[in-house]
Order: sequence, then C-alpha cells, then structure tokens
Amino acid sequence: MPETAAHTSAEPFIDFTRSIPPMPAIFQARLSRSLAKLAGEENIDLLARTAISGGGMMDREAGARWLAPRFGSSITADRIAVTNGTQSAVLLLLEALVGADGLLLAESLSWGVIREVARRAHVRIKGLPIDDDGIIPETFEEACRNERPKALYCNPTDQNPTTAIMPEGRRRAIVEIARRYGVTIIEDDAIGRLHPEAPLPIATIAPEITWYVMGLTKCIAHGLRLAYIVGPSPAATERVMGPARRLSFWAPTSLTAAIASRWINDGTADEICTAIREENAKREELASSFLSDTDLVSKPGAMHVWLRLGTEHDRHGFAATLKEQQVLVRPAELFAVDDVPLPNAVRLSLSSPLDRNDVERGLRIIAANLKQPQGF
Repeated sequence: MPETAAHTSAEPFIDFTRSIPPMPAIFQARLSRSLAKLAGEENIDLLARTAISGGGMMDREAGARWLAPRFGSSITADRIAVTNGTQSAVLLLLEALVGADGLLLAESLSWGVIREVARRAHVRIKGLPIDDDGIIPETFEEACRNERPKALYCNPTDQNPTTAIMPEGRRRAIVEIARRYGVTIIEDDAIGRLHPEAPLPIATIAPEITWYVMGLTKCIAHGLRLAYIVGPSPAATERVMGPARRLSFWAPTSLTAAIASRWINDGTADEICTAIREENAKREELASSFLSDTDLVSKPGAMHVWLRLGTEHDRHGFAATLKEQQVLVRPAELFAVDDVPLPNAVRLSLSSPLDRNDVERGLRIIAANLKQPQGF
C-alpha cells in the first residue's frame, strides 16, 4: 500500500490543476504599500469612475516598458492595447483576424480554454501535431496547403501543457511557412518573462504578421487581470481594436491598471517576477528529484511539468486515484484542441499550492503511486 494510505479526507487538497503563480513573501507588503500610496493621491476616486478601452497612454507606455526585455528592444506604445486579461485579448483577435467559420490552427495540446474561446468567436479550430520542440513545421505547412487557415495560435515558450520551448530555428521555419501561405500568427507568451533565457518571441522575427499577447497573471499575480496586445503596427492595432472600443467587457479596470503601471515603473513588478521565478525553480527541482525515475518533461524553473505515464497507469484512473488521496492533477484531454488520440499523460501545476511543503507532499504521493501498478 502506498504511503498515502495514511492521508485522511480532513486534509486539504493539494491542487496541481491551476496554473497560477506562487505568492512571493514580498507580495503582501508591496501591495499594501501601493494601495496606501494610491489612496493618498488626489482624484483617486476618478479611477473608479470609468475604464478606457485599450488603456490610457500611461498604461500602454508601462506595457511597452514591461515587454521590452522579451523583445530585446523598445516597443512603441501606439502598437499596444491593454485588455482585462488574455482570454478577452484572444477572443477579440479571433473575431477580428479569423472571423466566423474561419479556421484557426493551434498545437494539438494547448491552453485549456482556447477551444472554448474559439467556439465563442464562432471560429473552427484544428490541432497540429507537436513534438518536444513544439509545432512540427512539415505538418503546419501541410495544414496550410490543404486547409487554408486564417491564423495560427501558438504558445512557443514553456508551452502549456508540454513545457516545450520552441528553438529559434523552428520559430523561423514556422514564420517562413506562415508568410508563404498568408497565415496570421497569434503568439501567446504568457510565461515569457519567467524564462528570460528563451529565444526571442516570434513577434520579433515576423512583426508584420504576428499579434503578440502577454498577460500578467503568470508572472505577477493571477488576480491582476491585465494583458497586453502588441499589433504589427499602430495602424493595424487601431484597425483591429478600434471597432471594439465601445464594448466595455475587455477594458482593463482602471485601479488594476494603475497598480500594474506603478509596479512596472518603480521596479516592483520586476521584483515580484524575479521572486516567482526563483520559487518556480525550487519547485521544479523538487519535481525533477521526486520524479527522476519517470518520464517527466520539464524545463528549469517551469511553472508546470508534463508527466507521461507508462502502460501500467491509465491517466484517468491515475488522476482518480490521486484525487482519493487529496491530490488533483489534469489529464491530457483537458488540453485537447480537437478530438484526436491523446497521449497518456497528466499536467502538474507546481505553482498552484501556496506552501512549498504541500508541493513536496503532493509529489511524494504521486511518486508513491507511480511505483505501484494500477489496480493493486
């Protein structure tokens, strides 16, 4: 019997399902200080009176400053639109760039909500085969030639859920194919700031065909619902975002934007992001240690890891068994873009538990179950 048999239902669940960043020790103090400073500012009440679709100039300039390290150069604020999160940002882009009944390509395993976002945009979606480096160029070209897609949605840096980091050479190959077939690229760089060693975004290789999105929910705080869109040019950004300016559902909350911009400008955002990156690294080291004898796919400092199971464990039964022992994981189908055969694998979001001790305890439970074939 695994060591987990001693755990009781009275213990809280260890939730490895939610891809949210750990809470650095400095976070509460930094937030309290910022809120106190905001409270003392003249006309603070006006921030709660209205929201600006696309963000005010100060917020777009702060966004340009935040994204510059990923781009390796400065970005003009007039290329940027500020939204209330990645889901709103991608929904707007799908409606504008793909359109009703248009075809969107994506990695066969991808961001868990992209299928639903595509459905709400009335967009068809088709998965592309992937390997340990991400999208396979040959299959992308075949889909472009045969299916005539309007756009490609991709997550090339620490891909969700497989942790793949697409090498620069493959990014360039994807760009060449997209250019050849007139396919727009929507690049989701959700975890880019947490992997500064990763290749530069696709948006730096092909800015004329790429729409870049980065939210703050992974690198600062999940509750800071803010995401930046970088269009190919100021005119392109206005052409796509302009028609939606009268819609308020995607507008950033002014108080949230004020905190984010203040943190970016005074260095707090970098401080928090660094602390999250360091905590992620410690947790990923734990996973690599406890699951060293398994088929674990990970990257140094990864927020999540991808655990490929052998034939002795079915992902559904494995997840169910872990749930009985107060540990939650996500099987592969929750990331499936369409109805294709799926790998026998689960994703572990190491960042979700507040306490690192819970991460270690959960990993011990998982490791113990892996040593015992299912059904025994």
